[in-house]
Amino acid sequence: MFTVLIADDEPWVVYRIREMIEWERLGFTVIGEAHNGLSALEIILEKKPDVVISDIRMPGLNGIELLEQIRFHDLRSNVIMISGYSEFEYAQKALRFGAFDYLLKQIDKDKLTDALERLKATLEEKQKVQKGLELLLDDLFEIFESDENMKLRNFLSSRGIDCDYPHFRFISCLYQDSSFPDAGETQPAFSGIRYLRFRTGQNKVSFLINYDELKYPTGLLDFISNHLSDARCIGISGIGVYSTPVAKLYQESDIALCSFFTRLESRIIEYKQAADHASAWMGTILQIEVAVKEQKPEQVNRLLDELCAECKERSMQIDQLCALYNQIVLLSYKYYSSTDADYEIEYMNYDQLFRQYRSVEELFGKLKAIFRQQTGEELHISNEMVKKIIEYIDANFTEDIMLVDLSKKFHITVGYVSALMKKETGKTYMEYVMNKRLNLAKELLQDTSLSIQEIVERAGYRDYFHFNKIFKKYFGITPGKFRKL
Repeated sequence: MFTVLIADDEPWVVYRIREMIEWERLGFTVIGEAHNGLSALEIILEKKPDVVISDIRMPGLNGIELLEQIRFHDLRSNVIMISGYSEFEYAQKALRFGAFDYLLKQIDKDKLTDALERLKATLEEKQKVQKGLELLLDDLFEIFESDENMKLRNFLSSRGIDCDYPHFRFISCLYQDSSFPDAGETQPAFSGIRYLRFRTGQNKVSFLINYDELKYPTGLLDFISNHLSDARCIGISGIGVYSTPVAKLYQESDIALCSFFTRLESRIIEYKQAADHASAWMGTILQIEVAVKEQKPEQVNRLLDELCAECKERSMQIDQLCALYNQIVLLSYKYYSSTDADYEIEYMNYDQLFRQYRSVEELFGKLKAIFRQQTGEELHISNEMVKKIIEYIDANFTEDIMLVDLSKKFHITVGYVSALMKKETGKTYMEYVMNKRLNLAKELLQDTSLSIQEIVERAGYRDYFHFNKIFKKYFGITPGKFRKL
């Protein structure tokens, strides 16, 4: 059954719409009603109905503003707009903002039924596409895992794909929204290039391109110019041949894409083998270690600032930055045991680093906060405050709330919030939130009417691949396979 919300400021209109349609026969169920735009939006955000039947004139938010909010929050609710006004400009504006249909009051039963039947057909087609996409993504997740060794030759031949040229690259792209090309489509040669396209994340598409680097050296740039002009940022792998593992090329393109984190001014980043910065790092890290041993926090702070500036100046790839970060984490564990300070700092891979921090400065700001923290310091926070913080997290764990956001909301330092979580729950903040999200996802997977993509979003994630990865790590099985148990 597809779900429906009816919104109109006149209760009798809501009642009439509800009574005139045989909802179950058409494959719909009405899950709520609202009499102003603001309460309608609250219900939409909470219940995410498939269909919203909304008056165009309502207090709080009118129908057009409600439609704008649905698009702003990237919700999949389809809107049928109704109005007592026959002016063409209303219909035009509603349709321009993405309304499925526009009906005039008094509402004609046959016209509303026709609109719902057409909408049902559209929704069912989307469901079929989504199920096919989930199967594709589940398959790709296994192949693109970093420890997977399937060669390009085997990957292509298993799909019956012949390639004409000797060289391959993966290109991974992030888009501003979901309006990117369909995935899983093989394209014929275009100016000396063939390509296979995959959806690899919520707003992410990856291309496996095949061309001749020697005979057509500008092919890569031509492909980007002709096909990827709408991409917000682009990561390009090194060159591969038939014997190159698929996972290696994909990961290189992903590292390059995530390196947008360290080069916000760059739109296109090509993967390069990591330069040896270790000797330069070790000198500074040794100085930090000495300053920690001598209890010179100002010197530690200055050295971390210098390291941050060096990382930005060198425009480090995110895998190199991740290696440096983990060296500093190792140093912190060496001098601050968990019994001395309950702070949240963990070893991370490049993908986790990319998702956890918004900039290089924020990452080093966290490291500086860790080293500033006094070991053994007791938390002077009331039990009532502790309860409020935990309750807030429990109520909002599906939202993208960072420790710094909690710190600002409750007017305590990031270090205190982090230590508080560890002390009260036995888990770091990240572990606590991940545990709640994954158990929610596990529960939702029992409902086969929900697609896995819908479950990913309801559990607070956006990227199917990222969700797949942590779900498998946590439960030992992918969500797709878990659902089949």
